[in-house]
Parts: sequence; structure tokens; C-alpha cells
Amino acid sequence: MNKYELGVVLRADLEEETFQAEMTRVKGLIERFDGTIDKVDEWGRRKLAYPIKKLTEGMYTFITFTSPAGTPREVESRLRLMEDVLRFLIVRKDEIETVAAPAQAQETASVEVEAPVEAEVVTEEAPVVDEPVAVVEAEAASEEPVAE
Repeated sequence: MNKYELGVVLRADLEEETFQAEMTRVKGLIERFDGTIDKVDEWGRRKLAYPIKKLTEGMYTFITFTSPAGTPREVESRLRLMEDVLRFLIVRKDEIETVAAPAQAQETASVEVEAPVEAEVVTEEAPVVDEPVAVVEAEAASEEPVAE
């Protein structure tokens, strides 16, 4: 059994009764495929990041559930057919916690930071060539081309 989180965005122009009926239907899908619902978090009406089907607002709901591995695939296939569902996403919960754990560990760790040590700045001068440029050019001109 794995933990999953389902995020569903429904049309914002639904009446309260229709919204509750759709959410009951979504919860029924999860339970029908041997899932148990742990938590339902209704965020309510929110503005969408971009228009979907010419709508700018949606009703957001997040459902945390525990189920066998095949349940999300079955729930997704049925959510695609529901007309009032604008968007949905199912994510395995332990994957979220694994990614978030290192970031939280860095934030909560109390590490003493030493004061930065000023680095010494070392500048090296380019070596000075004592040969005049004319001598170098004369040596290059004196080389004989190889005959073929």
C-alpha cells in the first residue's frame, strides 16, 4: 500500500450541490479501487495561472489516500472522462517527502559558521623577455623552407 495525493481542479461556476456531488464521485472512485481516504483538504475557489477552457477560476481540492499501486491509474482514467474536472494530478506521497527532506534538513540544521577568512591576494608579474623583437623575426626569416 502506497500513500498518494490527488489534486483536483473543478469548474468554479458549479453550484455547491454539484461540487459536493462531484467530490463524492471522486472519493467513490478511490474507495472503489481499494483505496482509503486519509485527508481531504478543500482550498475553495482560486484563480488559475492561465485560462483553461476559457475559465480563469477553479475549485481546488487535495485528497490524501492510501491504496495499492494500480489505483491511481484507474482513478486517472475515470477523471479524464469527468466534464467538470479541469485538471488533476496524482503524486506518490513518499516521493514528495523524499525530495522535501533534504531541503528541510538544511533549514533545521544548526551549524555554526565561522567568520570568513580573508584570502591573500597574490599577484604575479609576467616574465620579462630581454630579446628584442627584431632578433626573433630575423630567426624566423632565416629558416629555409623544406623542398618537396
